[in-house]
Amino acid sequence: MTIGGHLVGGSRVLVIAEIGNNHNGSLELAFRLVDAAVDAGADCVKFQLRNRDALYRRKADGSRAEDLGVEYIQDLLDKVELSLDEHRQARDYCRQKGITYICTPWDEPSVDALANFDVAALKIASADLCNPYLIAKAAELGKPLILSTGMSFEHEIALAIEQLNALAVPFALLHCNSAYPAPEADIQLGYLRRLQEQHGLIGYSGHERGIAISLGAVALGAKIVERHITLDRGMEGPDHLASLELSEFRQMVEGIRQLELALPWAGPGRHASQGELLNRENLAKSVIAARDIPRGTLLEQSMLCVASPGQGLAPYRLAELLGKPAQRDIAQGDFLFESDLEREQPQQTLRFDLPVRWGVPVRYHDFADYHRRIQPDLFEFHLSYRDLSLKPQPFLAPTDCSRLVVHAPELFENSELLDLASDDAAYRQRSIDNLQRVVDATLQIGEFFPTADARLIVANIGGFSADAPRPQDVRPELYERFYESCRQVDFGDTELIPQNMAPFPWHFGGQRHQNIFMMPEELAAQAKEHQLRLCLDLSHLQMTCFHFGLDFQASLALLLPYSAHLHVADAKGINGEGVLMGTGDIDWPATWVQIRQYSQVSFIPEVWQGHKDHGAGFWSALQFLTRLD
Repeated sequence: MTIGGHLVGGSRVLVIAEIGNNHNGSLELAFRLVDAAVDAGADCVKFQLRNRDALYRRKADGSRAEDLGVEYIQDLLDKVELSLDEHRQARDYCRQKGITYICTPWDEPSVDALANFDVAALKIASADLCNPYLIAKAAELGKPLILSTGMSFEHEIALAIEQLNALAVPFALLHCNSAYPAPEADIQLGYLRRLQEQHGLIGYSGHERGIAISLGAVALGAKIVERHITLDRGMEGPDHLASLELSEFRQMVEGIRQLELALPWAGPGRHASQGELLNRENLAKSVIAARDIPRGTLLEQSMLCVASPGQGLAPYRLAELLGKPAQRDIAQGDFLFESDLEREQPQQTLRFDLPVRWGVPVRYHDFADYHRRIQPDLFEFHLSYRDLSLKPQPFLAPTDCSRLVVHAPELFENSELLDLASDDAAYRQRSIDNLQRVVDATLQIGEFFPTADARLIVANIGGFSADAPRPQDVRPELYERFYESCRQVDFGDTELIPQNMAPFPWHFGGQRHQNIFMMPEELAAQAKEHQLRLCLDLSHLQMTCFHFGLDFQASLALLLPYSAHLHVADAKGINGEGVLMGTGDIDWPATWVQIRQYSQVSFIPEVWQGHKDHGAGFWSALQFLTRLD
C-alpha cells in the first residue's frame, strides 16, 4: 500500500514519529515536535484525535466516577488535547515541512472529522483492535489503515484480520506491547514471525527504552516502525517516559539496518502482559447499557453501546448478548459481564468462614453495594487523589467492622507518584503533604468504624527509579529520607503500614525499578529497628523471590511477625501480578498454614480486577482460601 507517497512493504521501512499527546495541549509544542521529526528523518508524524463525549461512558447522573487508572487517564486528557482547528493547523504545518500527517481517531465522530482532512492514512490504536464498529467506520474513508495489536489475544487479531479482508481496505498490522515503558522481557519480539503468517504486511510499534529492539524488529520483517517522539522525556504527560528524544530518534532512523536481537516469544499464541492487562482495562472499550434494562428484558442492539473503559465484555462479544434475557436489573452506563451470558443469577449475599480477619477492597462509590452483600471484618478503601477532595459522608454508613484499612493513592495531581524518599526535596515535600491528606481522609472515614481496633494506612512509599536500579549503597539514605518524611506527618490515631514492593512495580501501565521495601531480610531489619508494621503483599513477595532466587516460605516466615495486614493474591514469574489463586507460583496450602498462626493480621484478596463482574475475583479467592481449611 502507499501512504503519502511512500510505498509500504517494499525495501524501505516507513518510520512514523508518534507525537500523540506529547504536545501537552500546546500547538506551538506540536509544531516543534513536527520539526524534530523532520530533523530526525521520519517519514510521517502521527497525532491522536478524540471526541471526549463519544469516547467515555456517562452514568445516568452525569458522573464519570471510574476505577483509579481510568480517572487518572481522563484527568490527563483534560489537559493535553488539541482542538479540531489546531489539528488542521498541525496538518497544514506538516505539509509545509514536507512530512506526512496521519492520525488515530479514538471514536466514530473523530473518524467523521478526519474525513474532511484528506489524511493519508488512519491508525487504529491497540485499544480498538477489539472494536469492529470503529474499524468499519474508519474503513469507510477508503484510506490505508494501520492497526496495533497490543493488549490483545491471538483470536482477537484473527477476527480483526477477517473483518478487514472482508472490507477490502489495505492495512498493516503492528506488533506492540502496550506498556509505557515496556520491559524487554514482555515484548516477545519473535511474535512478529507469527504475525506475518497471519498477514503479510507487518510492523512494530515500540514503547521500550532505547532503540535496539525497534531495530531488531526490522530484521524480523517489520516494514513500519512507529515510536513516540518528545523534546524531553522528563516532561509531564502519559507518554514522555516511553518516548525517544531527538538524538535517539535520529540514531534509530540512521541505524535502522543495524540489528540488536530481542527475540524471546512466549508463544504459541499472543498473550497480554500484566502492564497491557492494566492498560486494556483503562483504555479499551466494553459493552455498556445504553439505558436502564429491567431484569428479564430480551436484550436488543439499541439497548447496548460501546464505550471506554475496557472492564466489561469486549465489543466483539456484543452479538452474543442479543436475544438473551437480562439476568439482573442493569442501570444505564453499567458494564455487561460474562455472567450476563449465563442463565443463573449471581448470588446476592455471600458468607465466608475464615480463621483470619478478612475484607475486600472498595471505592467510595461501591461501598454501599458491598456493605449490603457481605459481612466482612474490615473494608480497605482504595482512594484516588480525586477522592481526597470529596467528603466521605454521603457514601458511607456506620459499620461494626473490627478494622479499617485505607490504601493511599499511588498517583496524585500533576501525574506525581507518592515518593517519600525522592531525591528531589520539593517533590518529597509534596508527597509528605499528600500523605497528610490521606491521613485526614482516613480520620473522616474512621468516624463510620467506631469499633475498629486499628485505622491502618497502606502506602507504596516510593524509592523507585525509572531506568535502572539504584546502587545498593544508596538504600540507607533512601530509608532515612522515608523516616524523616514520616516524622513530618501528624498520623493521629492512624498507623502507616508500608507495602512491600516487587522488583519491577507497575505504575498505571509502565514498569519502574524498586530500590527499598522489597528484599525480605532488609524489610525485617527495618521493621525491627523502627518498630514498623508492614502491609505484606504476597504477590509482590513471590515475584521478588522468583527474581532473586529466594525461598518464598522462608521469606514469609521472616516477615509475618512484622505484618499487620496482607494483600493476598497469586503471582506468575516476575510480572504476573495478582493472578487468580492457584494459577501462579505460590504454594497455597503451605502459605495458609503459616498465615493462620498470626492472629494480629488481617487480609483482603487483591486479585487483578477482582471487583469486576460483581466482585467475582474476590469471591473466587475467598472461596479458594475457605477450601484450604
